[in-house]
Amino acid sequence: MSTVVEVVDRMPATSTLSEGGDEKPKKRKDKDEIKKEKWFCGCCKCASYESEEAYLYAFDFDHTIVDQNSDTAVMEVIHDPVPSNLTRLFDGTNWEEYMEGVFKFVAEEGGTYEIIADKIRQLQATEGIPHLLHKIVMARRSLHHGSKLIIVSDANSFFIDTFLSNLKPPVTPDLVITNQADKTEEGFLKLTPFETQTECTFCPRNLCKGTALLKYIGKKGPFQRVYYTGDGGNDICPATKLTEMDVVFVRKNFAMDKILKHGSWKGQQLNIKAKIVFWEVGKEIEREMIF
Repeated sequence: MSTVVEVVDRMPATSTLSEGGDEKPKKRKDKDEIKKEKWFCGCCKCASYESEEAYLYAFDFDHTIVDQNSDTAVMEVIHDPVPSNLTRLFDGTNWEEYMEGVFKFVAEEGGTYEIIADKIRQLQATEGIPHLLHKIVMARRSLHHGSKLIIVSDANSFFIDTFLSNLKPPVTPDLVITNQADKTEEGFLKLTPFETQTECTFCPRNLCKGTALLKYIGKKGPFQRVYYTGDGGNDICPATKLTEMDVVFVRKNFAMDKILKHGSWKGQQLNIKAKIVFWEVGKEIEREMIF
């Protein structure tokens, strides 16, 4: 599978999403109001429905699609701990710069590109998420030609591509918004940040997920509904960009859940207009989605 990685420029949102304005979203039909015709998906024979509406299904990767942090999992391929001079490099905002140093150290300790790839293939998927992704892909191909599946992640293109292509059947998103990872001549991974930004205090320097999401919708939308699934602090920003028309799936007992219960993040009160659904397994997400 060839991962599509796109660098997005900032641009105003369409009417589907807001950036804090007072414009009311267009009224849309509720799930039970949409005229539907039953069909059965080929992978599991479960009932779904035909609709002319286009939906956007957006997923985080670490602790959402996979049930752990893919970056830290890679460190398990070697036995020696990361040296202190490398750990001191991390200042809380430069994760990708730190991980590039880690990847180089792992390679020097015998953790080759191929060994890392094998480790990523062995990552445990979050329960029910592969089935959910397959159902989205099936519905997108069969019915919703305008619907899209995207990944918005602070991981990297190599990890995401390797894991999704190893699913049975492989899953190919319409777009992966993440940091680029390339194999060097020396055999280790070199990371290129998705961007360098300082405007958004909710997100790290290398990727503002909210801005990236707005740009994608401005380019490929409008969508009848946006479904965003995540778990971490960097999923707060895109959640604040959604409207009453959309749904945010928040993984229970992870950072995003705790931040929302607190009501503020990095000194700012949160204002999330979208419907919030807490989840532990993929089936809880699936019940709330229209396919």
